[in-house]
Amino acid sequence: MGRIKGKVIRTVLLAGLTCAAVGLLNAMGQPLIVALGVRLASLATTAAGVGGGVLTLWSAADLAAGARKELALAAKERKTARLDVEPESVPVEDMTSPEATRARLGRISEGSPGLIPLMNRCLAQLDRMDELQRRQGELLALNKAAYLKDTVGTLDTVEKEICLNLRGVVNQCIVAGDGADESRLDMEKVESILAQDQKLLDQSRELLVVSADWIDKYNSQEGGADRSLLDNWIKVIQNTINGGGFS
Repeated sequence: MGRIKGKVIRTVLLAGLTCAAVGLLNAMGQPLIVALGVRLASLATTAAGVGGGVLTLWSAADLAAGARKELALAAKERKTARLDVEPESVPVEDMTSPEATRARLGRISEGSPGLIPLMNRCLAQLDRMDELQRRQGELLALNKAAYLKDTVGTLDTVEKEICLNLRGVVNQCIVAGDGADESRLDMEKVESILAQDQKLLDQSRELLVVSADWIDKYNSQEGGADRSLLDNWIKVIQNTINGGGFS
């Protein structure tokens, strides 16, 4: 606002100086005509008026442009006050990030202690997913089973799906506002989301079991082993993801 005030003062001063210059030249009247002649005296008065007018108009235009810019900035600041971040600035990956999901759940717990038990249930699902991924990684590393790296990719996909599903819970908590408890949520929908995640966790656990069994068979048979059961479980998980999500 300081810049706008400065431009207002400048515009007023230019307008005042223009009027004063023209008035002074007109007041000089006869002495000015004697000194410069009628034509030059008229030109001087006209030049003062035109020149001062142009400067005043330029200053006024600059003032208007500055005012529009200040209003735009003020509007943006008001919008930013309503939104912590612009929607366009949130990367898509953030929606499937377990770290970002944990942070959101933590913020809800801080603002709504009544939702802490529910947030802990959500966090427990993320913890369970981390445990399954860790065990699958150890299983493959111990047996140098690079040939089962597709199971790692499957579990990564499950983790992203769980994060997307939990976004539905987070959205309800945002709508309920700070200080909310479960009575202000659609718990039927929440329980359906958590049940979907639990189904994926159970299937991931079965994939881990089948992976271990298949590795044992693979290591004991020279020609390898039939992995149709393993592939079927991967398909089951993919079908669950494709058939029912809450993102």
